[in-house]
Order: sequence, then C-alpha cells, then structure tokens
Amino acid sequence: MAGAGASSRDKRATAARLKAALGGESGAAAAAELRALLERVLAPAAGPGGGEAAGEALEWCRCLLSGGEPWDSFVQAVRAYDPATLCGLVWTANFVAYRCRTCGISPCMSLCAECFHQGEHAGHDYNMFRSQAGGACDCGDSNVMREAGFCKRHRIKSNSNVPCVPKDLLMMSELVLPQFIFSLIQHLREGYNEPAVDLPSEKDLHKILQVLEPHVSFLEDLTKMGGAMRSVLTQVLTSQQFYKDLSSGVGENACAKKSHEKYLIALKGSGLAFPEDKIACNMQEQGAGTSTLSVQGLAGGTATSGQGDSSDEEDQDGSQGVGKRKRVKLSSTTKDQSIMDVLKHKCFLEELLFWTIKYEFPQKMVTFLLNMLPDQDYKIAFTKTFVQHYAFIMKTLKKSHESDTMSNRIVHISVQLFSNEELARQVTEECQLLDIMVTVLLYMMESCLIKSELQDEENSLHVVVNCGEALLKNNTYWPLVSDFINILSHQSVAKKFLEDHGLLVTWMNFVSFFQGMNLNKRELNEHVEFESQTYYAAFAAELEACAQPMWGLLSHCKVRETQEYTRNVVRYCLEALQDWFDAINFVDEPAPNQVTFHLPLHRYFAMFLSKAVKCQELDLDTILPDQEMLMKLMIHPLQIQASLSEIHSNMWVRNGLQIKGQAMTYVQSHFCNSMIDPDIYLLQVCASRLDPDYFISSVFERFKVVDLLTMASQHQNTVLDSEHERSMLEGALTFLVLLLSLRLHLGMTDDEILRAEMVAQLCMNDRTHSSLLDLISLEYIH
Repeated sequence: MAGAGASSRDKRATAARLKAALGGESGAAAAAELRALLERVLAPAAGPGGGEAAGEALEWCRCLLSGGEPWDSFVQAVRAYDPATLCGLVWTANFVAYRCRTCGISPCMSLCAECFHQGEHAGHDYNMFRSQAGGACDCGDSNVMREAGFCKRHRIKSNSNVPCVPKDLLMMSELVLPQFIFSLIQHLREGYNEPAVDLPSEKDLHKILQVLEPHVSFLEDLTKMGGAMRSVLTQVLTSQQFYKDLSSGVGENACAKKSHEKYLIALKGSGLAFPEDKIACNMQEQGAGTSTLSVQGLAGGTATSGQGDSSDEEDQDGSQGVGKRKRVKLSSTTKDQSIMDVLKHKCFLEELLFWTIKYEFPQKMVTFLLNMLPDQDYKIAFTKTFVQHYAFIMKTLKKSHESDTMSNRIVHISVQLFSNEELARQVTEECQLLDIMVTVLLYMMESCLIKSELQDEENSLHVVVNCGEALLKNNTYWPLVSDFINILSHQSVAKKFLEDHGLLVTWMNFVSFFQGMNLNKRELNEHVEFESQTYYAAFAAELEACAQPMWGLLSHCKVRETQEYTRNVVRYCLEALQDWFDAINFVDEPAPNQVTFHLPLHRYFAMFLSKAVKCQELDLDTILPDQEMLMKLMIHPLQIQASLSEIHSNMWVRNGLQIKGQAMTYVQSHFCNSMIDPDIYLLQVCASRLDPDYFISSVFERFKVVDLLTMASQHQNTVLDSEHERSMLEGALTFLVLLLSLRLHLGMTDDEILRAEMVAQLCMNDRTHSSLLDLISLEYIH
C-alpha cells in the first residue's frame, strides 16, 4: 500500500484501485483499507497540524476524492451538476456590493456586482456600498428579495434541468470527508489551551489557525464546486451517526483521548450557568408575571446563586470598583432550561461552530460556513446550531480582546440567517430564538450593572448599566442587538414577541437597565477635574439597544387589528415604570441638581400610546394610567426640559463642555425622534389630562421662575442668581410654546412628517436621494 512520501502517480493509482474495489465484492475490505490510510495520513501528531505535512495530506485527499482522475477534470465534472438557483457569493469587509430597496424584502438584502448588473434594476431605488462586516449575495433567494430582481442566471429554475449525479462520482467524497472533517476538529481540539488568568492565548490561536488554513481553504474550494458537493458536505456535517462513529474510539488512542479531554474542558463554561448552578437558576425569586429585579451584593459582595457562571470569574478584576460584583435575579420566561445549559454536540457542524467561536471567528472558517448556505438543508441546520450556541457567542465576545473584529464576523454570519423571514420564524418556533436572544442580552448587561444614584442615592434599589464599562464604551453588545432588530423586522416573529407576556416582562426588565443611566450631578463649587465622555456610550446604547427595537415593534402596530399588541406593551411598560418609581423611592419631585437624559421606559410608553391613538383608533383615556401615575410620569421628562435651559444658561458650566454635548445630542436629528419627540408628546398628554393649574405651576417650579411671576414691585429668587433669571424664564415660556405648537404625534400623518423633514433638510442644502435617506427618520418611510 502506498504510504508517506508516495509519488503523485502512486497516490492516484491507489485511489483508483480503492474506488474500483469499493464498488465490487471486496467493498468492505477496501473501505477498511481506506479508513486506515486516512487515519495515517490525517492523524494529528504531538503538535498541531502534525501527521504528514499539510500539502502531502491534502494531495492524498484530492486523489482519493477524484478516484485517481486529474483533479481539474473531477472539479469540472462535479460542477456540471450544480443547480445554481442561488448565488451565495461570500465577501469580506471593504467589498463593493449593491442594495436595491425596490426589490428587497429584507432591509439587509445585498447583491454582488455581477448579479446586480445582470438583473433589471433600472429606475429602482438602489445604492452601491462598501461592505463593513462582510456579506453574501442574495440573488435567487425569494425569501429575501423579489424574483423580479433576480439576475438572468438565477431567475431560471435550473435545478429541474440538471440530471441526477452519478453514484460513483461522489462515492469517495462520502467516505473521505467525514474523516477529513473529524481530523480538522481534532487539530482544533489539540491546538486549544484554556488561557491563563493573565496570559491571553491569542498568539497560540493564531499559530494554530495558520497551520490549519490550507485545510479550511480545501473545504472552501469544495463548496465552490456547486450544489452536488455542498449536498455531500451537508450530509457529512449534519450526520449524527458519522460523528458518533468517529468519536466512539477516543479511549483507544492516547492522543485522541487527550484532545477529547481538552474538548470537555473547553465545553465547561459554554452555558450561561455551570451544572452546579442549575438549582439556583431554577429557584428564581420571581415568576414570569413580575418585573421586579432584586440586587445582591451591590457593595462588592459575592454572588449567592451558586458558584457563579464564568462571566463572574472573568470579571474578578480589582479595577472594576464598587458595584461590579453582584448578581441580578432575572425572571426566567424560557420554556426550556437548556438555554442555560452547557452545550452538547451531536454532529460535526455543531462542534465545528463551537471551535469557530472559541477561536473567535477566524475569517477562513467563517467564509467556509457561509459558502455552504445555498444548500437549504445546511442553512436550516446551521441556523439552529447558531441559535444553540448563541449564549456561548455572547460569553466569548465579552472576553475577546478583538471585539470589533469578532462583532463584524458574527454579524457577517447572523445577517445571512435572520434576514430570511421563513427561517427566522421556524427557529423562533422550534428553537426559542426570541427567548434566547432576550435572555442572552439580559445576562450580557448584567455584568456591568451598578447601583443607581438617581433620586434617593442612599436607599435606591434600582440598578443601571455602567456606561464606563468596556461593554458599553466599545459597543460590544452591538451584534446581539443587531440580530434582535433584524428578526423583529419580520412581522410573524414580531407578532410572537408582542403576544408573549413573559417575553414583554423580560424585555422591559432589560430596558429598565438603561432607565436613568449616566446620571449628571450639577457641580456647584469646583470645576470638575476630569470630563467624562461616557455620554457617547449612553446615547448610543439607548438608540441601538432600546429605541431601534422599539421602532421595529411599532412598525407592526399600524392597523386596528393590532390593538392588543399595543395594550400589552403599554401594560407591561407601566408596570416596569411603577417598579422603577418604587426602586428609586420617588415621592413627588426629582432630586435637585440631577438630570439624566435617558428615560427609555417613558419613551416606550409614549410611542406606543401615540401609535394606539393614531393608527389603532384606541381611545386615549382607556389606556392611560390614573392621575397619580401621570403626575409621576411627567416629572423626569419635565426635568430634562428645565435642565436644557439651565445648561444653555451656563448654570452647569462647572461640569465642563460634555454636559453641553449631551444637551446638543438629545435634540440632534439622529436622536430626536427617539428622545425629545416622545418626551414632548408624553408631556403634551400629561398637560391635557392633568389639572391645568397643577401642570403650569409644575413647569414654572421646575424652571425655578415662580418668584419672577409675582405682581409685587420687588421679588427675591431663592434658587436662581439674577443673571440666570431672564434666560430661564425665556426657557419656560419657549417650552410652553413648544408644547402648544409641536404636532408630530398630534394629528400629523407619516407622509406629512416625512414631507416636513425633507423640507427642513433641503432648505439648508441640495441633497442626493441617498444622502436624504440617511438624514431623515426612516421610521416614517413606507
């Protein structure tokens, strides 16, 4: 038998002989010989990438797959059986691609240049863009784009014209590829070492990936042969039997046993909780019908829910400060506790994705996994596997030193999976996608919560995200939030979310983590020594993690038949607000010289209230809370308006320029739709339903100008310096004018709002169509 160092001719001869024997009476003996040959050729030695040199091993694989025929001839023969109904071309960052809004069903749809130019897009609303995270061509996928936009090649349903693949053409592939992929997994196991506490293993990982690059490139080349080869790869990757057979002999080989032990160690921290924590996880303090959060160990105490998951271990950094080490009991709405469990793998695809995550999404591996997506069976299996590993992705992302790169590669994958409504709906029903996403987001944010100092600094029970944490500063949460926004764009998925009371409760818990974050305290004596820039993270977090999902949900509440969804959101939003008022010990007015620009719970309530009246013909009074609650709801948005006047009057000058930056960002066109506009609408609602005298007096009290309104010849303002009186009075009166004149949520249609925004932008400058789309609020574009 030919062995190590055999010539190319010998390899081809051996491959041809084995292929011929496999089809004859001695098939069993030939199969055993092939297995032995592959074990020797592909076996990992002491070091990663061991066994015969990569080039030698891959040459053997090519000869065996082609059955001794020239490789190029084999490739050409396999490509003749490619149905070619989908393009699926995968690209990485900086690739120039196209997006046609006219043809797109999903807003994430994209096309490669070849498919775009061969399609009929004349007169369409399209743009050319440079990809940031990478992508894949959707031409031919009727779930993502309309068939009228398909190019000439993918418009033809050619799979009906392609003859069946001859049995012997891919017979060797079906036998060789399971062992090749198992060999790759063994290399990944063998090369991985759990990093020490203060010794990252990025260099070691990079070295392993370099050694394995030829192996992954070989798999990538196989995917480019078309549908016939992808079908074989899918069968191999998803077969539980192949995985079980090749994994069963672990105990017989010392090297294989060692790599399996490494695999088990790597698996240990893959769940949201260790097995010993399950009892604690199941003994939740709250049921699914309550939104109360309890905080444990806020002064730096130890977690009480078992021994803590690995995120606790990762965060034991002395520099984190008070409030870092704590646990928040979360209401569990998940139907299946396995969301929290350590992973269990049943096929090659599942373990391959696991190592892809462990190695922080190497580009070559990502490209291979995405190149397989045109195979529909693979796409379904891979999507389910991706969802299964979602919590593990979050945990790895939090630890990564290259979170930006990893984030882009995660989105590169997930956008291909979740942009398809049928697939998103299927994994929502079968794999609890919504439960997993919301739970994972909660756990992610839990690691950076601190005690809120709003209102009652000493006794507050509310917790908020710490905007100084890397998780917030670096937008590490972005890929997970992006996925959530993506799936909420599908009506069938959003409907399930809005119908699920437990999910709404959990989501409001999540939003409450941002309620009152980045609190500003007015400096009255000394100028601040250091101007914090955390407000950048705070505004980005509210817009991306709270407001964009809100707009996604609102887009599905535009008809009368969706009244119940709006009622659900309003109900649980009010419950969360009441919990918040209780937690901060709110009495009847905010603490003096404090302001937070972040009230996402107020804004959820205001926007769904607006939608209920404007689109669903609900009577306002039937969904409004009582007078006492309205008074509470009014206070903090009103405090923001008064603080804006204070900031413009230079009363916050000792806080530095950053406070002016916050005031400007709050009203900026990119943020105003999600911040000041709902705040003003909520105040308009309160003004219309509360006693007018109470409302007006509250306004003047918040603006600190009550003493100015006396009829006496002299007055004495106990809270304002004389230099600030006039500007604060102007601010109060301007605010009242704004309340009376702004009609965004009081009768204006979406078309009228869109027209007003376009006029406002065009009166300053001429704009191209694409730049105008970037500047105006997309919420009002049909």
